[in-house]
Amino acid sequence: MQQGAAGQPKPMMTIQESVKTCLRKYADFSGRATRAEFWWWVLVTALVSFVINAIESAFGIFGGRLLPIPYFIGIDPLSTIYTLAILLPGLAVTVRRLHDIGRTGWWQLVWIMIALAGFIPVASGIALSVTSLISSGSGWNALGEPAFWIPVAIGLGLSALVWLGLFVWWLIWMVTPGQPGPNIYGPDPRVWPPEASPQADVS
Repeated sequence: MQQGAAGQPKPMMTIQESVKTCLRKYADFSGRATRAEFWWWVLVTALVSFVINAIESAFGIFGGRLLPIPYFIGIDPLSTIYTLAILLPGLAVTVRRLHDIGRTGWWQLVWIMIALAGFIPVASGIALSVTSLISSGSGWNALGEPAFWIPVAIGLGLSALVWLGLFVWWLIWMVTPGQPGPNIYGPDPRVWPPEASPQADVS
């Protein structure tokens, strides 16, 4: 990693340094991460994911066509393996990014819970429409009627608002500059050498 003069700001982390750091700290939820470390990692993993998905789409490497995985499982092997491989370092670097702005890493759990709760409105809308359809006895032809889709559309709209608000919240915090100097989670990662600081908190 590049180092500035003693007590001076470090040069911004490069894309290679970001990837190496996140892989080296694969399951390290302590300390802090700069915006450069976090966003380079997000960019690289997103690009690799895009390439893998393109390969699977182009060559049909899914559903057991080229790999011995039963089609009914509905698994894209390369995408699934890659997602599982980057899950832990992605969670870890997000926690370190939260630490850098003085936030506890437990906020990430709050985001996950809100994202899951976002499915409730659309699921409720579907359930309401199906229940109404069954109770009315009008048959499945009614699926094409506007009245059937109104609860679904409302539920989907509410879910979309939840997810949009969550994304904006996440984005604002992820682009927020880190706290200058040491904080309770560790030394400032933008300064070399690291200042004396309290024991890093993994929460």
